Amino acid sequence: MKTVLRITVACICLILTLAAYSGEEPREELRPVAISAFKNGLAFVVRQGDVTLTNGSGVISPIPAATLGALWIAPNDSGTSLDEVIAYRSKFPKAHDIASMAELLMANTGKTLTLVDVRQQEYTGEIVRVEADAKPEPMNNPDAVVYPRPTPELLILRSGGKLLALHLGAIDHVVLPADPVLQASVNEERAALRFKIKGASTHANLTMGYLEHGFGWTPSYLVSLEDDKTAQVTMQAVVVNDAESVRDADLFFVVGVPNFQYAGIPSPMSLQQTLLDFMQAASRRDQMKDGPYSNALRSQMAEAKAYDGGGIGGSLAQAVDDLQGAPEEDLFLYTRKGVTLAKGERGMFNVFTASVPYEHIYQWEVQDPPRVDAYGNVQNNNQRPEDIAPQNVWHSIRLKNSTKYPWTSAPATVISSMKPLAQDTLPYSPKGASSNLRLTIATDLRTSSKETEVEREKSIQLRRGYNYDAVTVEGRLKIKNYKSKEVRVGISKTMRGTVLIQSDLGTSEKVGEAIVVDNPLSHMTWEIQLKPGEERTITYRYKVMVHV
Repeated sequence: MKTVLRITVACICLILTLAAYSGEEPREELRPVAISAFKNGLAFVVRQGDVTLTNGSGVISPIPAATLGALWIAPNDSGTSLDEVIAYRSKFPKAHDIASMAELLMANTGKTLTLVDVRQQEYTGEIVRVEADAKPEPMNNPDAVVYPRPTPELLILRSGGKLLALHLGAIDHVVLPADPVLQASVNEERAALRFKIKGASTHANLTMGYLEHGFGWTPSYLVSLEDDKTAQVTMQAVVVNDAESVRDADLFFVVGVPNFQYAGIPSPMSLQQTLLDFMQAASRRDQMKDGPYSNALRSQMAEAKAYDGGGIGGSLAQAVDDLQGAPEEDLFLYTRKGVTLAKGERGMFNVFTASVPYEHIYQWEVQDPPRVDAYGNVQNNNQRPEDIAPQNVWHSIRLKNSTKYPWTSAPATVISSMKPLAQDTLPYSPKGASSNLRLTIATDLRTSSKETEVEREKSIQLRRGYNYDAVTVEGRLKIKNYKSKEVRVGISKTMRGTVLIQSDLGTSEKVGEAIVVDNPLSHMTWEIQLKPGEERTITYRYKVMVHV
């Protein structure tokens, strides 16, 4: 007995979503189990699972968007090895919900139904076919009119021993049988990997690893000042997933600067570009990186000839085992288990929370216009004293990383009793190291600086045959504490010349370029304690070579 189901074109889509469809396209049987995400938007994805084989052959679809040299597949079963992997394109059936009257009638060809036209006249019969209102083909010339693809216009219905031709536009609604077809199948072109495994026939357990773009993370910190000596540091990771959906996977947030030389070139196995595009991309990389990519390609080809398919499973599995949230060479991996994140979603995860010691410190970075350059040429900056920016002192906190994790460089928001104080960048801090975070300008610490020439030795012969004057400069840094409490002040100054002497236990160092220039870049630092109302004058001397 037929169930009468009255459907209008307006409500077809709502009912069609309840139908199920069983296609024949390759089923993705490898699920992401571990993802190592880097801050630059790269991720190494590890997939594992059982796959169905036919005489040792199977199919994986879709192909991941892997980068060059970073796609690896290995069987995990004992006595098996990977024989070959072929990337190809083919058409696979794909189900979709029927969304028009014409498509609904075409899908139910051969079934008996009842339809009612706009005059409310009823017809019952078997659908023979749905025909298109064909248009003449245009002539084969550039100026010919391109006609639109023909659309179904006529329904051929067998009713009462006769064939009826009804215009689709005249149909008001239909009454479907009890077993209607509510979904249609179309062929969709898709890229897939066809592989063979030696030693397996009907199934295999595989591991697939690859490097891809679109999955990265951004760290941030919340620094809560609990008292004058202790702060609670919370690290948070914001994950951006524009690559692929993951369910219940282990996610590793990688701290460090990885070296992936070929991350900008898609793997040829991903079928994203032609051979010409691939070679042009490799050539561009050669020009930018000054690397003989062609030699690297030949090296890979030579290694491929010697490869027998054995041993790769063990090495890839070992790489997976290494991802256990521990230091790995110069990288460190924070671990988050059981992550579910669909493609296009963003996730926010707390990585750790710890109480660490800190202290208040005030930082004065003395900034004077350069007198000479590295080779003794006088710099005419034409700056008047009133044009020089004020010498501000920053109130900062110095955090000591007493946790068991390194701190990666990231934005840090500082709060006290739920009130925001500042936001700055917390630099990379290894375990046991200390880092400074700026809070605000300390207006009650007043500073001034002055430099004067105290000695000049004229016409000293130096290298390259040029004459130089050796000028000794004395500087004075004055700072006064108008606060009602004692403060610690860190002072730094960078200038061209060789430091001769510093007061107040100051220290200095030269940067590496000092070996090739006449005036090395020198960095001087002091750290002093200032009592309430105390004023301190710090002195230093340095020698600079002036080209005359």
